[in-house]
Formats: sequence, C-alpha cells, structure tokens
Amino acid sequence: MTTRRDFLKLSALAVAATTGMPGFLARAATQATGDRTLVVIQLTGGNDGLNTLVPYSNGAYYAARPTIAVPKKDVLTLTPDLGMHPSLRPLAGLWDKGQLAWIENVGYPDPNRSHFASMAIWHTADPAQAQADGWIGRVAEKLGDPFCASNVGGTTPLALRADTFSLPSIESVANFGVKLPAGLEDAFGAMLAAPRGGEADYLGRATRQMLKNTARVQKNAKKYREGATYPEGRFAAQLRDAARLIAAGVGQRILYVSHGNYDTHAGQRGEQDGLLGDLAAGLAAFHADLEAQGLAQKVVVMGFSEFGRRVAENASAGTDHGQGSVMFALGHGVKGGVHGDSPDLENLSLGDIRYKQDFRGVYAGALGGWLGLDARSVLGGEFKGPQWLA
Repeated sequence: MTTRRDFLKLSALAVAATTGMPGFLARAATQATGDRTLVVIQLTGGNDGLNTLVPYSNGAYYAARPTIAVPKKDVLTLTPDLGMHPSLRPLAGLWDKGQLAWIENVGYPDPNRSHFASMAIWHTADPAQAQADGWIGRVAEKLGDPFCASNVGGTTPLALRADTFSLPSIESVANFGVKLPAGLEDAFGAMLAAPRGGEADYLGRATRQMLKNTARVQKNAKKYREGATYPEGRFAAQLRDAARLIAAGVGQRILYVSHGNYDTHAGQRGEQDGLLGDLAAGLAAFHADLEAQGLAQKVVVMGFSEFGRRVAENASAGTDHGQGSVMFALGHGVKGGVHGDSPDLENLSLGDIRYKQDFRGVYAGALGGWLGLDARSVLGGEFKGPQWLA
C-alpha cells in the first residue's frame, strides 16, 4: 500500500535523482529573458599569453625565450607586431571575418601566482577574495533563476556558486533525464496519478510539469543534428553539448566549459602547441555548427586563464607562473581585432608583464553589452574595459 509519506519521498527522490536538467529546463523555459548566450571558456593551469598572441616584432621576446619562442616565420600574422600561435590556424577564418577579438594585458591588482587563489579571484571577480559566491552565481541570484546558467562538465566551478545554491553541471546532454531507482517506475507512476491534497497535490503537479517539460526538451535535443564535424576529444564533445543545449532552445544565458593542462613548466612547446590546437579546432567547429543551426548571431564566446606565464623561459624549456595574460572572444557579436596595449617586455614586475586591463572590465562588457544585465550589481563596482563587442 502506498502512503502519502511514500509519495512525498518518491517525488522528492525523482527530483533529486536528476542530473539537474529537468528542473533547470522547466525554470529556464519560463524565467529566462533575452535570447543571447555567453559561452565562457576557462583555460585551466595558466595559459602562456605571450606564446598565444605572439609579439613577433619584439626582440625582447626572442631574447627572453631562446628555445620556446614561436619563430617569426611560423606566426599567423595579425598586425605588424602581433600574430597567433600557428596551432590557432582553425580560428584564422574568424579573424579574417572580424569575428575574433584578442584583449591584451589582462590581470588584476596584487597578482597571486597560486592556481587556486588566482582562479578563485577570476571566479568570484574579487581580488580581495572576500566573496564566497561566483560572478555567474550572482547573475542567477539577480535573475532569481537558479537554472539560467550551467557548467558543461563534471564539477561545478566556483564561478557558478550562488549564495544559496549551486548552478547545475551537465556531464552529458545525451544522458540527462529523470532517473528513478530500478523497479520503482510503475509504483511512482501510480502514485503520481492518484488524487492528492495539500502539499502532496502541489508536489504532484510540480512533478508532472517537470516530466512534461523534460520530455519536451529531450525531444528537441534529439532533433539536434551536428552542423559541423567536431574533432575527437572531451573539449569538443562538451562544446557539442553546449551547441545542443542552445539549439534545444532552453534559454540559458551562460554556459561554462573548461579546457585544462595549461600549466606548462616543462617542454612547453609540445604541450601548449597541442592544447591550443585542440582549443582552436573545437571552437571553430562549435562556431561552424552554430552558423549551420542559424544561431551564431545569438552566441558570443569569451575565454580566459587564471594567469599568464613568466616572460623568460626556465631551465626546463617551459615557463613558470606569471601575472597578466590575454583573453579572447569570438562570434558575430564581437568587434574583431586586438584590444588594449601590448605588454612592455622591458619594464617588468618581478619578471612578469605588468597588467593594464582589469579583467572585471572585460566581464562588464559581457554582462552589460552582450547579456543586457546590470554589470555593476554583479561585479560590485564600475569597471571599464575595451569595446570588444560590436
């Protein structure tokens, strides 16, 4: 015999046993406003900005890096002084179309070379490390929608932590859904169909609505067909899931994807060359897919790393933790080009470049200029940045 207590327990279990998607889908379908999406790419480990956007006309760059500098002949020339690492060639077409922006010399006050501390600063948008929540989590708080943003991956980063909840992580779009313990499906269906009163009635109606919305969006997600060929690998698969979520029309404002292993203390050229190639191939496929879906106008990608590397190479043909670095953005909504001043490689701070652009100014552009949100209330102050959005 099924009791009211059993019903409440099973309904709660059904909700809790999901990957987070059904609840998020239901909420997103009714609460999300705006039709633009920001995709944040985290390059974990401290990407070397100088070997990403290469100052190929600067002799100090080659003097500081006798074995790991990108040879001038290999650089993908962008300006008379700067060029991209050759592994970024898949993004060259976006540059030519004015849909790729580089933002130079980005950092924050009192730089911290700790991976953990520096990443926390970027996640919370708080160099004082006084904030316990993340900047995307605060967006969710402001919108009153805990499902307006998601991490595409396994572990929710601090950036998506709100004061009272954490935003969902989606390990795989293909596998999300309501998951009941084996053998309880029929009993749950019978309980859901039985007339109820009070809080049991409320929970029953909410659960039925959740199942209805889940089925609708699962159906839409199944309609998705890749509009481009993605390369092999986890990063590309996560970008494909991001494209599927956007194509399913779930209305999320921010999607978060991480790409790791940029901590290149030794053998940097081999390591970073491969990472940047993986990054560029995945992003190029993602953008091509969105173009094919007719959604590229609605999506901007913004990438960052927690810090750059030292200017001089070390004895292991690598680089150690530094300060400022470069950010990138791509999409129809960006103002293509190089924004900001290049680092002065002959006026360093403890061997690191001196940053000139506070990263919160770049965030402010994404929040206000792209998503139409109040950046000041999210970031806790007024921050200015380059006009990297079209």
